[in-house]
Amino acid sequence: MKTLDYTHACEGADNGKQFHLTRMDAFSADQWARHCLQAAIRGGARVGADMVQSGMAGLASLGIEIFGFMDEADLDRALERLMRCVSLRPDPSNPSLSRPVLASDFEEPETLGIVRSEVFKLHVGFLLAAAHQLFPVVAALLSEPAQSPSAA
Repeated sequence: MKTLDYTHACEGADNGKQFHLTRMDAFSADQWARHCLQAAIRGGARVGADMVQSGMAGLASLGIEIFGFMDEADLDRALERLMRCVSLRPDPSNPSLSRPVLASDFEEPETLGIVRSEVFKLHVGFLLAAAHQLFPVVAALLSEPAQSPSAA
């Protein structure tokens, strides 16, 4: 599974904190992405053919704002699942030591937002795949070259 180490570099209490981000396994990430997209669409997000056709760049441009379309319960579940992919490395001299993050690990609200954004980026590809599943006709069109009408 893909991983990313993120060290928070900023002014403030969270400066220097090290986080280890791990992408969900394919089945979990696929399910998470489908549920996120369905919740966002129910909330009014416009995730249609044009977004899917623009591929990963299109979904990445929607970015973490996709969560703004979800009702509170769906949003809480989606973010909680995403944050299970984040661990804290409390001792910079011992990078093999890590533990799941706690709410108290974030002293600055900006840090939480940045860490969420970074772990979200690890999963954007699964959102694209989920969009293709939700829009199978578009997925079929994207995978096949356009054909000209046949002469009768």
